[in-house]
Amino acid sequence: MDMLPVGTRYQRTHTITQEEINRFAVISGDTNPIHIDPVVAATSRFGRTIAHGMLLYGYIRAALRTLAPQAVQRTQTLSFTHPVFADDRVTIEVEVIERQATTIRCAVSVTRQDGKVACGGETELEIRA
Repeated sequence: MDMLPVGTRYQRTHTITQEEINRFAVISGDTNPIHIDPVVAATSRFGRTIAHGMLLYGYIRAALRTLAPQAVQRTQTLSFTHPVFADDRVTIEVEVIERQATTIRCAVSVTRQDGKVACGGETELEIRA
C-alpha cells in the first residue's frame, strides 16, 4: 500500500530517430509521408518529418510499465500540442497524482528539448497484487 505514493515520478530522456519513426510506420501501417518521406514532409507546414503520436504514447506506456509493472492500464487521455521531429531529444515523464486503494492516477507527458510539451494527459492504472 505504501508503494507508489503521490508524487512518485519516473522520467527518462530519449532521442527519437528517423529509423524509429520508419519502423513504427511499418508496424502500425501508418505510412503517411509526413512521417517517413523527408521530401514530402519538407513541403508541409512542419518542414520535416514528424513522429507518430502513437509512437510517443508507446514511450509513455513503457514508462508507466517501468513505474508500475504490476498495474493494468484502465484509461488514458492525451493531447498532442507540438510535433516531435526526427532527432529531437524528448523527456518522457509520469507522476503519480492520486492514489486510492487499488488504483493510481498519473500525469503523463513527453516534452521536447526546447521545453515545449509535445503531448500530455492522464492515465489510470489498476494495481494488482
